[in-house]
Parts: sequence; structure tokens; C-alpha cells
Amino acid sequence: MGTTFEVKVVASPLPQQRQQAVREAIRAQLQDVDGKMSTYREASEISRLNRSRETIPRPLSRETFTVLEEAQRISRVTGGAFDVTVGPLVNAWGFGPAPHSASLPTATEIEQLKLRSGWAKIELNARDSTILKREPALYLDLSAIAKGYAVDRLSEVLAEMNLTRHMVELGGEVRTSGRNAGGNAWRIAIEKPVSGGRAFQRILPLENLALATSGDYRNFRRAEDGHLSHTIDPRTGRPVRHELASVSVVDASCMRADGYATALMVLGEDEGHRLAAAQDLAALFLVRTGEGSLRERETPAFRRLFGAKPATGTDLIPERERGS
Repeated sequence: MGTTFEVKVVASPLPQQRQQAVREAIRAQLQDVDGKMSTYREASEISRLNRSRETIPRPLSRETFTVLEEAQRISRVTGGAFDVTVGPLVNAWGFGPAPHSASLPTATEIEQLKLRSGWAKIELNARDSTILKREPALYLDLSAIAKGYAVDRLSEVLAEMNLTRHMVELGGEVRTSGRNAGGNAWRIAIEKPVSGGRAFQRILPLENLALATSGDYRNFRRAEDGHLSHTIDPRTGRPVRHELASVSVVDASCMRADGYATALMVLGEDEGHRLAAAQDLAALFLVRTGEGSLRERETPAFRRLFGAKPATGTDLIPERERGS
């Protein structure tokens, strides 16, 4: 999936054969999601769908349909701040799998691409697990939600193998089950959104919960007028421009946390916080101040879960903020 992963399991010593079975199950699950949802693989299910110009219902695998169904739900709730059809605009700004030039897209090019995108141009049929593209050139990119889904699936596979105490991390997205080796909640760090070094902002005790973070401090381009975030606002077709550095969302579902983290990053501090509070999402917003420091803004649900800042000491400090 173009990233790294880490799995920690708390269990009695496993026989070599069982260890190998666990490794193979993890690898098979990752290959399955990648083979269905990666835009970097020409033979993937989503790539074949993107190449098709048919505007008739097409069958989808259960896995891809599940991700698209959740993506569309988040799109509706956020008024289009989350949109899996934003791929052509992501590519145009130089953040997708397509090769890009040093020049940036013009206003005319952006408007043309917006005409060929839009989450409302997708029609899903849950009864038949089909999708209909109302726009032939519609291009879907699931990168802002598929990693979260993959984390959920890995956690579910481990639970099915009776390995119910575990932590799964993929590309910075995390899901925990049960307690760590010390008998406590897993302690997962939220990275401080700064470049040129590694530091953490908060350490969260997670038990049977997932964490996803979206930010603008790892994946970006330089332009004449400054920093270009990789987070594209589907409503404008342009990179977001606000003082919000990152958003972290905690939820039982990593897929849901993944999608909402991206949507809230698009919406910005005020609009994003209002929506997160209305949806009762546990979210932490890290906002840049004029003095060069960071200000935290929590939702009520986040405060109910975590209260004051927990003590230091972690089971995982993610290697990166996930680029979504």
C-alpha cells in the first residue's frame, strides 16, 4: 500500500507454525485491500473502474463497496468536504500517482476538472453492491479512507484468530484491541506537527479504539506564494489554506476516523470543530498561532474520553502523519 505497518500482539508464546499463519493472514489481507483499492496498481478494482467510461451499474467487491458506502456517508454529512472523486485535482496539484509538471494548474483547468468530479455523481446500490458513475470520466481515489479500512480488517483478522490483545498501525493509522503487555490501555502518541524533527503532542490511552490523523506538515509542495498542502478542498479544487496544522479523530472504526480526519482538515478549525461536535466525534485540532506555537482545541467527546493530558510513555509513536 506504499507505506509501512506494525502489528503488536500480546499472547502466550506462539508455536512457529502459528506465527507463520498469523504473518500470512496479515500479508493476505493487505494484498487484498491493495489489489482492490490502490490507484497505483493498474490492475486494481478501483483502477479498472477509473478507466471505464461506462455509465451503467458495475458490480463491486464487498470490500470496495463497504469503503465507498462509508465514504459517501461522510461526504453527505460534511457537505462534500470529503470526496473520493477529488483524485484528478489531487493529481493536477502534484500529489497523486500521475506524473506532474513543475507548473501549477490554472483556474480554467481547475474548473474543468471540477466538472468531471463530485461525490454526488456516484450512485451506489446496496442490494446489488453496484456502482454507477453518472460522469464517464469520474476518477475515484480511496487513499483518504482505505488505509483505515485496512487497519480495521487486520484487527478483525487477528481477533478471528483469537489474538484479541493487539495494536495495528498502518501508515500512521492505529487501532487497538484489549490491553497492552502491562495490562493497561495501549498508549498511542499524536505527533507534533512540525517539520525537521520528531516530537509528540499528546499520548492517548486507547483500548478497543482507533486513531487517525490528517495534517499538512509532511506531504506538501513549495510554490511562489508559499506552502501548498496536499489536502485538496473538493469544493474549491485548491489546497486548503488555513492555520489548522492537523486533526486527530478517535473512533471505534479506523475507517471512519480516517475519513473524518481528512474532512475536518479540509473544513478548518471553526467549521470542522462545529461539525465534529455536532456529530459527537472525539477530535483534537492542532492550530498554528501567530507566535509560531500550537494551540489545542478539543471536542466535548474528546474531553469525555481523555480529560487532561495523560502522562508520558508510549506503545507507539507513529512514524509519520498519514498523507490523506
